[in-house]
Amino acid sequence: MATDRARERCRERVESLTRRPADPFELRFRIIELLRPVVGFERWCWPMCDPGSELGTTGIGEHDYWSALPRLLLLDQRPQEPNALPSLPGPRALGPRPGGLRFLDVLGPVGIGDELRVPLRDRHGLWGCLDLMRSSDERPFSETDREFLDELAPTLCAATRRSAAALAAAPAHEAEPIPPAGVLVVDSDLTVRASTPGARAWLARMVPPSVPFADIAASAVAFNVASRVLAGAGVRAARARVRTFAGAWAVVEADRLDPMEGTVAVTIRPAAARDVLDLRLLAYDLTDREREVATIVLEGSDIRAISERLVVSPHTVNDHLKSIYAKVGTRTRKELVATLAAPGAAG
Repeated sequence: MATDRARERCRERVESLTRRPADPFELRFRIIELLRPVVGFERWCWPMCDPGSELGTTGIGEHDYWSALPRLLLLDQRPQEPNALPSLPGPRALGPRPGGLRFLDVLGPVGIGDELRVPLRDRHGLWGCLDLMRSSDERPFSETDREFLDELAPTLCAATRRSAAALAAAPAHEAEPIPPAGVLVVDSDLTVRASTPGARAWLARMVPPSVPFADIAASAVAFNVASRVLAGAGVRAARARVRTFAGAWAVVEADRLDPMEGTVAVTIRPAAARDVLDLRLLAYDLTDREREVATIVLEGSDIRAISERLVVSPHTVNDHLKSIYAKVGTRTRKELVATLAAPGAAG
């Protein structure tokens, strides 16, 4: 069992690591290596999420239920499922006794006995979720473990959000043209019944090929969006925005197919700048008013026009712009527009 000093040292190292923007894949792996000897776990999973829909996008992990991942993702969207991801307010530990099909169908059969879920949520929404798991022959997570992750959750959330901002500002480096829109047709258990070349090309770009089980991990965003529609909560359509590891933005949307009950069409298309602007502004932690000002700046308005439109003084507009520049890491309106111009998104 880790000592208080070991936990404090771990917290300091995680905080130091997360103060600067980093590649989101590398960041997650490095944080896991810091947490593993202190918390104690072998299996883990850490998806990033679109805070607008709170749906998982790019997930990575080390576990042995990859073949059952579609079933797990489907169950994780069911409102009646204990500890379903959208309903989690903070770190939760879930063992086999509370029940639920997630454990009965997926986690329990591969020997997982306890799970600690850490939703990474702030005032803007859910940016990701860290799942740590222990085997059934290991001791359950303790209250100390839960308190430690609870204290660390805001730091992990901010780091995940900042890495999303770093991705948003980075230029695309696609070696090949951005794929055209594509479609997957999935049935009620997320079995893919049909797909187009465009959809397959997009999925192949979702996570780096070096990530374990990259093909399955890459399909998770499509399955997550489809699961929201199939979960039985009266949702007809759902969507998430995701940036591929090569830098292109995509919008993944799901809708029910009529009259084929239980069948969902998942469309993956290139994102337009307007599709991802609000996501980018949230990633920089801008307030509601700052997002308004930034959006108007992108339209080409000057200080006076912004002042008149928002019915505030030019001095107030300048104050908002100073705060926006500091958060985005720019110094002028020209730099701000260039940074927020959505690299990897269509015009």
